[in-house]
Amino acid sequence: MMWLDNIDIKSLGDRTRILILQRLRERLGYVGAYRALGISDSSLSRYLRAERRIPDEVVRRALQNLGEEEFKQIVQGEERLRAVGIVRKDGSIDYGLALQLIALASGDEYLKQAILRFTVEHFREDLRKMLGLVPTTIKLTWDQGFEEFLRERKKRMKIKSESTMKYYRNLFRKHLEGKTLSQDLIDYVISHPVKWLRNVFRHYIQYLYYTRKISPETYGWIMEIVPSRSYRMDVRPYPIDIEDLRRTMDFLREA
Repeated sequence: MMWLDNIDIKSLGDRTRILILQRLRERLGYVGAYRALGISDSSLSRYLRAERRIPDEVVRRALQNLGEEEFKQIVQGEERLRAVGIVRKDGSIDYGLALQLIALASGDEYLKQAILRFTVEHFREDLRKMLGLVPTTIKLTWDQGFEEFLRERKKRMKIKSESTMKYYRNLFRKHLEGKTLSQDLIDYVISHPVKWLRNVFRHYIQYLYYTRKISPETYGWIMEIVPSRSYRMDVRPYPIDIEDLRRTMDFLREA
């Protein structure tokens, strides 16, 4: 059994050893199990009750009668990695073996997709930095193009009020003007006490995307992590004047 020659039996814990013997008993029966192991029935009983530690040789004999697939079902996670030598006894990793395993992804579509999903889920920020999702050459500048974008090109609510435009312009020039688009700037905007700054920043990101200065991936990522300003919703009483109601009804009737 070539597969068993590559297993480090010594790395298997006490609980796993008992599970292996239990599986053998289920397959061969109690009598068949202790005979296959070359031990007495009382020894098997003591092993299964954890009264004595199961010796390496007994575990090896059990695995010879179970096979590789049942070994994989019983031994999971880091313990299996220790058993096959990827994780050493001191907890360090055999990087040569680990990299060989990763290299197999080039020819195995399932393994490739599994590695990609795990990377996106657990190393999203590192992946973003590696791929350069945030350009390091873009300086933020309030210019005529951006102002026109806010007035005419922006989707949904365009900025028509001069007072709003002035407020946005002052916020931008005070906190964003001349700064380079970066992760630090994004973190600064997210944590800034003036929540309207988020809106101004998001508008500028839309402008950069509109002018093709950032990629769709960069645009989507920034818009996802930089929240817009939150609005407080409450109930406000509004008095209805009976004369207004009369005029409204007259208008509707005539129309």
